[in-house]
Amino acid sequence: MNRPALFLPLCFVLLLASGWAGAFLRERKPGLIPQEHKEHFSSLETSVLGMLALLLGFTFSMALSRYDTRHQLEVEEANSIGTTWLRTSLLPEPQRSQTRALLPNYVDARVRFFSAGTDQTAYEEALRKAGELQQQLWQTASEAADARRDALMANYITTLNETIDVSEKRTAALENHIPHAAWAMLIFFSLAATFIVGLAMPSRAAMMLVILPMVISCALTLVLDLDSPRSGLIRVDQSSMERTQRAIHGK
Repeated sequence: MNRPALFLPLCFVLLLASGWAGAFLRERKPGLIPQEHKEHFSSLETSVLGMLALLLGFTFSMALSRYDTRHQLEVEEANSIGTTWLRTSLLPEPQRSQTRALLPNYVDARVRFFSAGTDQTAYEEALRKAGELQQQLWQTASEAADARRDALMANYITTLNETIDVSEKRTAALENHIPHAAWAMLIFFSLAATFIVGLAMPSRAAMMLVILPMVISCALTLVLDLDSPRSGLIRVDQSSMERTQRAIHGK
């Protein structure tokens, strides 16, 4: 469930069907809700709608928090790679030239990784390539550290280590989604809410059954879009990484 464009119409149809099922049941059994229980049923309707609103608020907050984290890590990785590039001047030769030949390829791999979208082959290939380059960069740094052990070399090693660490943080953040159990509860309460509203809606207001499914579907799709960084309309901007890429390539 990571394609918002498909999720919206599917969700709308399901919720609309649930609402019309409630309306159909009301028409077939007019006395299903006795007059003396109308007030209690109205309270139930309000409670279910309130619980749905609460769940939507919580899941939207979760999705937005994950989106913000992904954005912050994008800036953090761009800064870390940029600092590593600048500190390559501290390395002795031939490690300086070797590292400056590897880093442009590394930043290219990282940009491709987050631009792969739903192309799983490109996603995995970019991840594999970045991992290989990390090993090569670390091996080159180890050779330089063996040749010269001082505070400047320690600064470079620290920066390179942060660059490697933040790449894993970004990968983990990309794969961190709202739990399936939370989505199951959201869908359940959405179906229950539209069914109960359909059951309570007066016959003359049957067309109003379209509004609630549409509103809920749009809200759920927004949450899904925020929680689907590799698909949908809402993506983390890669401008910081792209600026770093241009700076390293000298463009």
